[in-house]
Amino acid sequence: MSFIHQILHSLDAKFPFSRAESWDKVGLLVGDANAEVSRVLVCYEVTDAVLDAAGEAELIVAYHPLIFRPLENLNFKNHTARLVGRILAAGQNLICVHTALDGAAPPDALGDALAGQLGLSNIRVHAPSGRVKLVKIVTFVPATHLEVVSEAMWNAGAGEIGLYKNASFRSEGVGTFRPTEGATPYSGEIGELSLENEVKLEVIAPQNSWRLVVKAMKAAHPYEEVAFDVFALENVEENQGYGPLRVGEIEEISLELFAEKVKEQLGAPNVRIVKSGVETVTKVACSPGSGASFIDSLEKGTVFVTGDIKHHDALKSQARGVAIIDVTHAATETLTVKLIRSGLEGQGLENLQIVESEAPTNPFETF
Repeated sequence: MSFIHQILHSLDAKFPFSRAESWDKVGLLVGDANAEVSRVLVCYEVTDAVLDAAGEAELIVAYHPLIFRPLENLNFKNHTARLVGRILAAGQNLICVHTALDGAAPPDALGDALAGQLGLSNIRVHAPSGRVKLVKIVTFVPATHLEVVSEAMWNAGAGEIGLYKNASFRSEGVGTFRPTEGATPYSGEIGELSLENEVKLEVIAPQNSWRLVVKAMKAAHPYEEVAFDVFALENVEENQGYGPLRVGEIEEISLELFAEKVKEQLGAPNVRIVKSGVETVTKVACSPGSGASFIDSLEKGTVFVTGDIKHHDALKSQARGVAIIDVTHAATETLTVKLIRSGLEGQGLENLQIVESEAPTNPFETF
């Protein structure tokens, strides 16, 4: 048996929840982190068809979050509340990854997978999701527990600088404390001044996840009372916010022929094209889901593959000279199930059966 908290840890290691957008709802949305799991159903999003097929799976891991806005009640006239009710009635649990998967470091993000599907070369991140504010977390650890504590902090989202992980600074020193009556010290005697050789451990972390890092640090630390500092930093990390948008190149091809290939490669039910004066394709941008917010960042002559383009977005794209191939939202995210599965396999999760949902993911059809 594995436990849900172990599965959360495995997913977080590959798709850090700290990289999710602040507005998103990721992690354990329904259930108990201490529940045991032997069977997991991986799906694109939670629907009645998915729940019908879940069977004896104790856990569902979905890409799209089921609960996005707070539920005021569990009145089953509300579609989301009814689905949550089905999950609870079946004794199941639900984890969602969404923008944690979108914002993972290359090559693990959904944008990388989409660019690969499209056959792009020289794939790179474009228009990161933002300048991430940072904090520095400082604690003091006996040398015997230094690696355990630092590993816990790294796993919680600390110590990442651009494409480098497990970053820290360590310096030796001496800490003092006097345990008083009622304390249960890791070392030293009640009433006696204790001088302990310690290591000062410093790591950086995204500002929005420092509490998770501190919680993990305290859980791994041997001291009953843990001394630590959290400093807000003026510097920011540009490379922390990878975002979903990718750009790359393709051998020159006509826009119409490329659109046909995209439709086939992504299994799209239909394709809408905004030509914007572009006749041939060499530079391609792609974004899973709804990518209209990225139009302003793209250069003239770029062909943008995404979904959910509205009328006024198309007009803006025309004015910029950016061509669009709209393949629907779901078609850009066809690889989410396999990517989520990759975050569970080979992680030491014992006797865990992983089942991929075969329920249809795209609500659109053509006739």
